[in-house]
Amino acid sequence: MREVSRHLQKAGYNSAICKTKWRSSPDIPSGEHNFLDVIERTKRGEVRVIVEVNFRGEFEMARGSEDYNQLVGRLPEVFVGKVERLSNVIKIVCMAGKRCMKEKKMHMGPWRKHRYMQAKWLGPCERDTCTTSLSMMPMPMTKPRPRASMLTVDLLDKLPNMHCTPVEVV
Repeated sequence: MREVSRHLQKAGYNSAICKTKWRSSPDIPSGEHNFLDVIERTKRGEVRVIVEVNFRGEFEMARGSEDYNQLVGRLPEVFVGKVERLSNVIKIVCMAGKRCMKEKKMHMGPWRKHRYMQAKWLGPCERDTCTTSLSMMPMPMTKPRPRASMLTVDLLDKLPNMHCTPVEVV
């Protein structure tokens, strides 16, 4: 995750590793979660983009119904999107998970509930920009900041060490 954050910072983005922590309540147990965020300053204010590198895995269930597993299978492995979109996806998938568990007459673990998932990405977080690690690295000549949206960055081009299985398009 630090490597991805460094690459985004080198590309001129305000990227950081975020750590959310929350206390237990009657509804959910305590926990913590790490993910990346990028804050973009625009004329209309700040726009926060969340980057979760194991997004699909956060919703997978061993005993999920066929419908639920199909829905989760359609989620991206790596989520890159605005907070509003993430909030909507969390709501939809958690509702589907709740329905799935109800149909199977199974208990729904508190870590699968909507409030728990919201606490992971949407709660207050500590931002670690990794600047100490970056200052020890030799800095190349600074490049002009790209004009493309964060949502158009192709992480595979930025991270040549990541392995992806090629897919043939028929």
